[in-house]
Amino acid sequence: MAHEITIGPHRIKSLRPGMPVLTLAPMAGISNWPFRLICAKMGAQMVGVEFINCNAILHENPKTLQMMNFCDADIYRDTGMSLLAAQIYGNDIGRMVEGARVLEDKGAQIMDINFGCSVPKILRSDSGAAFLKDIDRMMNAVRSVADAVSIPVIIKTRLGWDHDNISILEVVKRAADSGAHAVAVHARTVAQKFNGTADWSWIARAAEVSPVPIFGNGDVFTYQDAVRMVDETGCAGVMIARAARDNPYIFSGDVTPTFSERVRLARDHLGMMVEYKGEKVGVMEMRKFFASYFKGFPNASHLRTSLVQVDTVTQAHRILDDWVADSDRHSHDA
Repeated sequence: MAHEITIGPHRIKSLRPGMPVLTLAPMAGISNWPFRLICAKMGAQMVGVEFINCNAILHENPKTLQMMNFCDADIYRDTGMSLLAAQIYGNDIGRMVEGARVLEDKGAQIMDINFGCSVPKILRSDSGAAFLKDIDRMMNAVRSVADAVSIPVIIKTRLGWDHDNISILEVVKRAADSGAHAVAVHARTVAQKFNGTADWSWIARAAEVSPVPIFGNGDVFTYQDAVRMVDETGCAGVMIARAARDNPYIFSGDVTPTFSERVRLARDHLGMMVEYKGEKVGVMEMRKFFASYFKGFPNASHLRTSLVQVDTVTQAHRILDDWVADSDRHSHDA
């Protein structure tokens, strides 16, 4: 099991000996600075920014400008706890180059190009995974961005357009020649979207032929899955998406958080989200995390139901305070 990965001038080490290198995948609507910082503190060695449209960067779209809040970048740079990877997408290579330069200036330490998004709107715009229909065009984009920025470039992609057109081995070989320092492989085709099963065997094949580190992605639901992925495929590290949204503790290793730890996480996250987006929007966007953070905890269904309906910070804290007090009473009774 690899415990250290080199990406340009950066060396990424696993959190502890015996652990795989775990990183946070970019997720739309999820990977903002509060969540990135939480995952980094848990042990994610690289954290991905939710993917950003290069056209919107250049038009200074207000929502995009908010997504480009990289106030966590200085923390990673000063402490070395993680690396900030800003992910771009677009259909015009010239604008992708300009957008990459802007994000480098904002503080990104890694430039990540999205060649894997299978959302129909993205595909129709000839962005994201649409590049898999023209590998020459994809490599032109990689080379153009790599030549334009001074930070390492990585790419995230899929196995191919469909099962009759698997191109991942060609992609990983050519990506390194085009200037990419690593490749993250989501082990599904574009046609699969998020359906069916991720085929990890292609991650193994990619790792065998690639001259740069391969990050595996797809169907990692638990820490044990991440360990198994590295054992079975020989990939250098694991990029975790949906499982991290539900359980950021996955980056800490085989850890089961206590109720009080979950409460502390919920409070900290809520505070940062309100700082980031204001109380109204911050609280509303925290509802999905409240539902996730207490999922599977005994007798917490009522707590989750209450928290996903809160509108204010005061309401959220009151509910959490009541549950902590109730939990303390039950522990004393026991």
